[in-house]
Amino acid sequence: MAKQITKILSFLGFNSYQVTEYQHPTKSISLKTKYYQEALAEFYQPDKMYIFLTPKVENECPGHKEKKEDRSNWHQLEERLAEKFPNIEIVPVKNIPERNSPEDIWTIFNKVNECLEEGDRVIFDITHSFRSVPIVALLAVSYFRVVRNIAIEGLLYGAFEAKENGITPTFDLLPVVRLFDWLTATDQFLKTGNGQDLAQLLQEAEGHTQALGDRILEISQGLQLLRPMDVMTAAAALPEDIEQAKPDLGKVVPPFEMLLNRVVDEYGQFALEEPQNYQDNGKAALQKQLFEIEWYAKKGLDVQAISLAREWLPSLLCYHFELDPMDKQTREEMEILCCGGKVGDRESIYRSQYKEIEQSKRKTINQLWNNPPCKLANLRNDVLHSGFRKNPKTVAEIKNTLQEILQQLNQIAVAWEIIDKPS
Repeated sequence: MAKQITKILSFLGFNSYQVTEYQHPTKSISLKTKYYQEALAEFYQPDKMYIFLTPKVENECPGHKEKKEDRSNWHQLEERLAEKFPNIEIVPVKNIPERNSPEDIWTIFNKVNECLEEGDRVIFDITHSFRSVPIVALLAVSYFRVVRNIAIEGLLYGAFEAKENGITPTFDLLPVVRLFDWLTATDQFLKTGNGQDLAQLLQEAEGHTQALGDRILEISQGLQLLRPMDVMTAAAALPEDIEQAKPDLGKVVPPFEMLLNRVVDEYGQFALEEPQNYQDNGKAALQKQLFEIEWYAKKGLDVQAISLAREWLPSLLCYHFELDPMDKQTREEMEILCCGGKVGDRESIYRSQYKEIEQSKRKTINQLWNNPPCKLANLRNDVLHSGFRKNPKTVAEIKNTLQEILQQLNQIAVAWEIIDKPS
């Protein structure tokens, strides 16, 4: 296995730097120097140190008139590093652009990329960076961790302006960059229902965030595996888990509270305690399932939308007849009713009761279930069999049919008084 290489990427500026005592960000170590790069070399003893240089920094002497120095910052720093740290390979990265255009940003980004290899351990120093470099550093930290499997050890800033009693503190800004991870994971959960990354961040955070991570994972897995009852139960417990986790999340990533509000807005619509208790909660459970079907369709999760829509109609009839929707035999009887009450030689034992229902209400169900253009039962089979059948529907036909299904489901829900008629 190849040895991991530790690298420091640092940007050298044009100022006439003053001597100060730089403090290590986490240890009781300090070094008095005018160049923060020298302190970094002492603190971390890297294998390589890349110094990014504009032509001006490389060649021109800083200062003004009688205070003008006799050599450029680069030549002074190069000499000091070579003398004090002979085992560290010092690599100048030249011709860094001095303007601030988008093209310059990508030029710098590409030069950073050229310095890195798979598996590197990297520290970014933005202390003497100029103009757009902090943006490049943020991009690089977020990008290379994922794409190049690079371990970012720090995003450091030697805060000369915060000097007290001759000591200049060093701040590691990497924890702030972690906000990108939270944003990305939350955005993924909100847009797709996949909450695995967000759950992992919560589970790894300190304090009372484990339960919230577990809850989000329950919702995510319930949505992915078509378990609407599990989703309702988990969503009902979500607000309490969030309240318990808020104090600790405020310490780990303060702005995350606003993101949590979006999570509640998105998934709170599914919340229902004891959704399997159809005697008391049957109507509410059907409403929540309808919300979930529409949510699936909105997110482009058409397979889940069609599958749950197909199950919604037998569940509706179970609710009407006050039957257990979890009983397999009962659902088979309701499916026969969806076909009109009789399939071949088999007649539902509830057929006579079903015929007592207003014909227009029965017709809406039978039309959606068994007749063109939707033929919901057949469409569900087409989708779940991955099109391996004679004359499968095209993707465009499936998507168009799903929109028709959503319209008809809402009409049925109004007719059967599951939801109110739109005003």
